[in-house]
Amino acid sequence: MLGIFENHHNLYSWFPKMEKTTFDVSLVHFLLMFGFKIFSLYYPLFLISNGFSILNVGSIYLLTYSVIAVSSIIINYYIHKLNPSKVASYGIAGYGIFALLMLLGSNIYVFYFAQIVLGISAAAWLVSLRLILMKSKTDSKSRSFGWFYSMPHYASAIAPLIGGVIILKFGFVGVFVLSVLIQFANAIYAYKRLNGNSLSSEKRISYKLPVKSLKKNYIKVFRIIKSDGTFVMILMSILTVLILGGIYRAFFVLFMEDLSFSETDIIRFISVISVMYLPLSILLIKIIEKLRNKKIISGGIIIEGTVTIILGIFASVMNLFGLFVLMMIDSLGAMAFASGKSSYLSKKFKDCQEEASTIDTILTTLGPAIGALIGGIAISHIGFQNTFLFGGITVFLLGVVSWFLKVKT
Repeated sequence: MLGIFENHHNLYSWFPKMEKTTFDVSLVHFLLMFGFKIFSLYYPLFLISNGFSILNVGSIYLLTYSVIAVSSIIINYYIHKLNPSKVASYGIAGYGIFALLMLLGSNIYVFYFAQIVLGISAAAWLVSLRLILMKSKTDSKSRSFGWFYSMPHYASAIAPLIGGVIILKFGFVGVFVLSVLIQFANAIYAYKRLNGNSLSSEKRISYKLPVKSLKKNYIKVFRIIKSDGTFVMILMSILTVLILGGIYRAFFVLFMEDLSFSETDIIRFISVISVMYLPLSILLIKIIEKLRNKKIISGGIIIEGTVTIILGIFASVMNLFGLFVLMMIDSLGAMAFASGKSSYLSKKFKDCQEEASTIDTILTTLGPAIGALIGGIAISHIGFQNTFLFGGITVFLLGVVSWFLKVKT
């Protein structure tokens, strides 16, 4: 049934262009995020209600993202041997297994094992889907990644609302069962649709000594990094803004609860902001496809830093409308930043794109892992407001510095 969308991937000419591979990868990403976001929004609240502290919440996110970062290196080895569409489908199916494990009950060992499964699965599809986009032929990598990184927001427009209704009627069992069905169906769809959009398995198995080939590629990557101080500075800026993003991701719902917003307010907030994100993201994608990657990255960092500073200053008097405006701007800035980042790494490591995809995934997960840990400690000691203020100032200054740096690529 999902195949009916194939003929309409460029239906409206005023949309930014979507090549077939971009459409297929983005649709798979949307379905994956939809199946995950029907319950993930409520996850921190679920943990708190089950006796976990803010520090515990931070440690759980740290565990998951750390597993993703470590697993990405292992996945990098296998995508030299297997078609990345197959690796991606395994990762998506892993999300279904995670939901199955959560259905088994509240046993603490099963719970932590499920987080590890989630981390490994996330590494598999993140590395593979990014690689397919990096390898695809497109006029603008920033545009392709703009579509890709917008999918979680599109899923957020309806998934939390549907998930909330199911939780009210059936409890968390209902959303986990639905998630299992969606993820396994999407895994099958991903393998069938993406199989022709990635390098053939025959070409990948042509490595006679994959371990040595992998080592040579990483030596080449490290030489590029070592020889370019500006690139190192940009990598540090990228990691820092991802750390800030990790604080948002782990604790923002708890922050809204701390401001005395109800769960109904939170659900409506996430849904409305995601609906409004759709037309604005389309406009932004048309803009960033014409910009240099470094400017996109720096601009996104400055936007996120500025928003967080404002949030830190006015957190105690922030109403729902003010929070909506700030988070809308932040979401658009984050999408631009992520798109520029992936496109930039793809070009910087154009001869080692498997490694580029792996490095991108490690940065994207290591940052939130550190952010969850730092956020848990900082919020417990100095509160949400000061944590946002100091984090925003740091990111803003790095964004300004990176804006004036001259890059080779």
